[in-house]
Amino acid sequence: MGVGFVLAVAGVGLLWGWPPARWPVSRAMPNPTADALSLAFSRVAQQARTAVVNIRAAGPSLARGMGGATGSGFVIDREGHIVTNLHVVQQATRLTVRLADGTQLPARLVAGDAETDIAVLKLIGRADIQPLTFGDSDALRVGEWVVAIGSPFGLDQTVTTGVISAKDRVTDRRNTLQQFLQTDAAINFGNSGGPLLNLAGEVIGVNTQIASRDGSYSGIGFALPSATVREVVRQLIERGQVSRSLLGVQVDRVTPQFARVYGLPNDHGALIQHVEEGGAAYAAGLRSGDVVVAYAGRPITSERDLIRELAATPGDTTVEVRYFRDGKPTSVMLRTEERVSPAVRTMRPRFERRGGPSSDALPEEPETALRRLGLSVADASPLKLMQLGVKDLYAGQAGVLITEVSPVGLAAENGLQEGMLITAVNRHTVRTVDEFLARLGTLRPGDDLVLAVSRPLGRTPQGERRAVTNFFSFTLP
Repeated sequence: MGVGFVLAVAGVGLLWGWPPARWPVSRAMPNPTADALSLAFSRVAQQARTAVVNIRAAGPSLARGMGGATGSGFVIDREGHIVTNLHVVQQATRLTVRLADGTQLPARLVAGDAETDIAVLKLIGRADIQPLTFGDSDALRVGEWVVAIGSPFGLDQTVTTGVISAKDRVTDRRNTLQQFLQTDAAINFGNSGGPLLNLAGEVIGVNTQIASRDGSYSGIGFALPSATVREVVRQLIERGQVSRSLLGVQVDRVTPQFARVYGLPNDHGALIQHVEEGGAAYAAGLRSGDVVVAYAGRPITSERDLIRELAATPGDTTVEVRYFRDGKPTSVMLRTEERVSPAVRTMRPRFERRGGPSSDALPEEPETALRRLGLSVADASPLKLMQLGVKDLYAGQAGVLITEVSPVGLAAENGLQEGMLITAVNRHTVRTVDEFLARLGTLRPGDDLVLAVSRPLGRTPQGERRAVTNFFSFTLP
C-alpha cells in the first residue's frame, strides 16, 4: 500500500510537471518599436558624449558652496570652441573644462551675449574631440523625442530623455529674444549650457532654464533653440559681439477680431502698434496698423517670428518686408538699423598653443604660473618641516614644500594639499624653490605640467608615519 501510494503521488507530480526542470522565466514579447527607440537613444549618447564637457568656473565671488559654479557645454569645432550659458561663466576668473575621458584643460571666455545667455569658450591646449553639429530647431514638432546630456549636480555625462513639450516659450516678457523649446527631459542644476539633441545626434537646443519651486527637476525645462544659438555663436566667434537689426517699431499679435475688422485673410503676422519717427520702419513708410507677414522672404506668422528674424539679421542690412495695410498686400525694401549688444568679456585673454609652441606664446614669470596654480611653496628646511609637522615624514627626501593651497586654484581642485612635498617637475628633480620656479619658467600657458609629489599615507604596522609618491597632472592656464 505504501509503495502504491508513493507511485500514485509521483504520477500526479509528473502530470503536474513536478519537480520543475528550472524556475519559470518571464518571456516578454518582442517590441521592435521600443527596441529601435532604445537603440536610437543609446546611439545618440555614444556619439555625442565625447563632445559634451563639464565646466568649472572659479573666482573670488564663486568660492563658496561647491568651490565655484558648475555647468555643462559642448564642443562645436576642431578649434576647441565650446558653447555654454553665459550665467555659468560670467563671474569666473578661471575656467576649467573636464572632458569625457577625465582630462582637464583650462579655457578662456571668447565672448558672451547677455540677451540670449549664450557664451563661447576656447580650450587652451590640445584635445582630439569630434564636435557636435547644429540641427534645425525650426523643423521640430511638439512630441518629438530629444536627449539631454550634461553634468547635473556635477555628475558628468548624465543622459536623460524626453519630448519637445512646446515651442516658442517666453519665460521673461522683458526679453523676447529668448523663445525657448520646452522639454520634459530631466534638467537640473549643472545641466545649464549642455546640449539638447534630436535622435540624429544634432544639437537643436542649449539647456538653459527650469521651472521649479525648489530648484530641482519638476518636468519643465527650457532650451534655447539652435536657430537662435547658431547665429549668436557665429558672431561671437567672428566679431566678439552680436549685431542685431532694429526697425524702430513695437509689435503685437494679430487678434482674430483685428483680422476680421481690417479684412485680413487670417490672423497671421506681426501687428505694428507704434512706429518711432526717424527709425528704419518710419523711413520706409511703415505705419501703425500695418501687419508684417514676411521678412526677407520668410513668412511671419506672429510677432515672435519678426523679433526672431530681426535678432538673426545683422544690422545695416537691406531686406524686403511684405505687409498688409487696410486689408491690401504690399511690400517695401528697407535698410535696418544696427543694435549691437554689449560685449561680455570678463576674463583676460591668455596665450594659446595649437599643436606646438607658437611665436606669441611666451613663457611667463614663474611666480605668475605659481599663482595660477594656487600654490605657495618653501624650501624644505628643518624649521619649515617642523612647523608643518612633517619633519619625520620626509626624512632624507629633497623637494619643495607646499605651504599653502588656494581654495579656488587648480592645485586644490586636483587634490594638492598643504604639507605635501614636490620632488619633480615634468620628470626633472627639484630640490629648492629656485629650481622649482626655474622649471615653471620654461613653460608656456597651455603646456602640460606633471608634478611628482610625496604625500602622507597613514602609518606602518609599527606606528611609523609613511609617505608615498603620487603624480598630479595639469595644463597650465
